[in-house]
Amino acid sequence: MTEVNIILPRKNFDLVLNEKFSDGITGIYGPSGSGKTSLLHAIAGLEKPETGSIAIEGRMVFDKEKGIHMPVDKRNIGYVFQEGRLFPHMSVEKNLMYGYKKDGHNKVDFDEVVSLLNLGHILKSKPSQISGGERQRTALGRSLLSSPDILLLDEPFSAVDARLREQILPFILRIQQKVQIPILVVSHDIPDLLKLTNTLCLIKNGKCIGHGEYYDLLKDKTISAIFGANTLINAINMKVRHIDQDKGLTFLGWKKKGPEVLISCEKTTGVYQDGQQIKIFINADDIALATEKLNNVTIQNQVQGTVSDIIPRKGTLICIVDCGLRLVVEITAESQKRMGILKGSQVWCLFKSVAIDVAG
Repeated sequence: MTEVNIILPRKNFDLVLNEKFSDGITGIYGPSGSGKTSLLHAIAGLEKPETGSIAIEGRMVFDKEKGIHMPVDKRNIGYVFQEGRLFPHMSVEKNLMYGYKKDGHNKVDFDEVVSLLNLGHILKSKPSQISGGERQRTALGRSLLSSPDILLLDEPFSAVDARLREQILPFILRIQQKVQIPILVVSHDIPDLLKLTNTLCLIKNGKCIGHGEYYDLLKDKTISAIFGANTLINAINMKVRHIDQDKGLTFLGWKKKGPEVLISCEKTTGVYQDGQQIKIFINADDIALATEKLNNVTIQNQVQGTVSDIIPRKGTLICIVDCGLRLVVEITAESQKRMGILKGSQVWCLFKSVAIDVAG
């Protein structure tokens, strides 16, 4: 766990935070200039708070009262800047090895990182000879090979186009699953963050206005407004239950309480195995609601649930439906009135197999 309790003066406001960041991936989200990058800089030691303390995995790296201000190179932090910052005169291999610890105390070895990030075919290339996505993966690899206690990613997708962004996302998920270190990811794009994690810390004008589970944050009308006009998505961890090669479908399961929720998925770019854990994404406006199960329709997935919350959102309504797993569904006020959908209503969530994206 990383604990940050600081006051850091900025030009227009003070960054005032008292937050605990759990293991796993946490998305740091907020408007431009809200203090997101300053938070990472404070943790890394690139900026010194006026007062307070910072502890990483129980190790105090800053404490104003005790006179502790550990240098950047002693904090054991992996930091990936938005532009990568690779050494242009070095090959990919030498850039990776720059972060490798020579004392043998490495959480991952070189070949493991090369395989994990699919860098084997570009090891002899210079940064100018590879794509933006490959440069970001190299920067990730260099940070991993320093065996950090925490990984900080500052706008890791801003320097790459949408196609390359979709390539980088699954690599970050694989890193966390493999190395099991906390990762803080700064982004101004909520769909990108939700493809990585449902745990968000929302920052505005130097203050944390919400920190927790995405679905819980949506319930607070004052907080949900910060998401703006972005398309809301559902990001769900599921397990592969069956692959039907003839139909071109992958059947996925999710179970926490009650009967298992099963859905079918068509947009799979990878090769999966039964029992494999994967993450899927469904846009909130790609899900339709019905008051009863429909027969003789082409929609593959019909999942029954209960409307647990209805949240107004700039001309539409967000329904949070508890299907065993929670789904966010966007509908119009006219549809709600016509169908009589209220909190507590029993509904069916309908979405096509092709509407599901899969990480990797």
